[in-house]
Amino acid sequence: MESIGGGALSSGSRLRAVKAPIRMAGYSRRTLMEAALCGAATCSLPRFAFAQATRPTLKVTHLGPETVLISGAGANVVAAADDKGVVMVDGGPAEHADAVIEAVHGAFDGRPIRTLFNTHWHPAQTGSNLSLARAGTRIVAQTNTRLWLGTDVHRPWENFVHRALPAEARPKVTFYDNGNAVQLKGKPLRYGYLLQAHTDGDCYVFFPDANVLACGGVIAGDRWPLIDWWTGGWFGGLVEGVETLLQIANEHTRIVPAEGPVLTRAELKTQRDMYAKLFLRFRDTLLFKGLSPAEAVAARPTAEFKPQWPNRDQFVTFAFQSLWGFYAPDV
Repeated sequence: MESIGGGALSSGSRLRAVKAPIRMAGYSRRTLMEAALCGAATCSLPRFAFAQATRPTLKVTHLGPETVLISGAGANVVAAADDKGVVMVDGGPAEHADAVIEAVHGAFDGRPIRTLFNTHWHPAQTGSNLSLARAGTRIVAQTNTRLWLGTDVHRPWENFVHRALPAEARPKVTFYDNGNAVQLKGKPLRYGYLLQAHTDGDCYVFFPDANVLACGGVIAGDRWPLIDWWTGGWFGGLVEGVETLLQIANEHTRIVPAEGPVLTRAELKTQRDMYAKLFLRFRDTLLFKGLSPAEAVAARPTAEFKPQWPNRDQFVTFAFQSLWGFYAPDV
């Protein structure tokens, strides 16, 4: 495992990574809608159950040779093609699956979507799985993502259950550290594990011809990211994940997060430096001093960073709670 770069965590010890699904907490935009529909009672909702309601307004942005970004459906979708078909990274939420799939077909003259990557298990990334699997698309993911998609997930801050996807909608091709089973234009794509960051099943997909790096929910360009500690994400892993992305990207790489604008490597490095500093602050001045999550929020540990970004209190709470499994496992 790579240690955190940038000097901020160069004390000689490496951040611990547990390479197995562990029940630990996260949040997505879709969960707000689902919670509102559920009301006060606990609901059990399959990840694929929502019918298309309002059709989204999708934007198709060309990122390089036969490579596009589709935004506007609740998650960023990257797609690239050759004469054999399309490789797609994430599928948007289930309620917009048809619109996303149509947009991909439209961008590439109806060529078939032959491969879909799930960068992690969250519904905004896996909503097209069922439709595409039935159309013959192979679905690829990190091993832990497949495991989460095969089980019911009830996170403590939500009043409903994410039901397991049906077997046919789960990834059939999995990898642990990295893989080379997917080719585009006759060359293997580069894809691999980001350890425990946003969840414990995060992966990146790098398209070398277009110099585009899809990285899922590990980072965001316009908001504080979610650290889903209930399904294995943790703050130290987020910093390590960003460091891994920095080692792949160069100054011309377009870095596409799960949500928000495309980033440059310079912007990503700024985030890495910020999160590395915050990690030490959360650990040493919040956790090791015995603060509660509410006290951690009240301490305003992120006050000098990104005042325009939403979700600050949620980020502080979840980032703080994510440290428990590594430094206070008996909490």
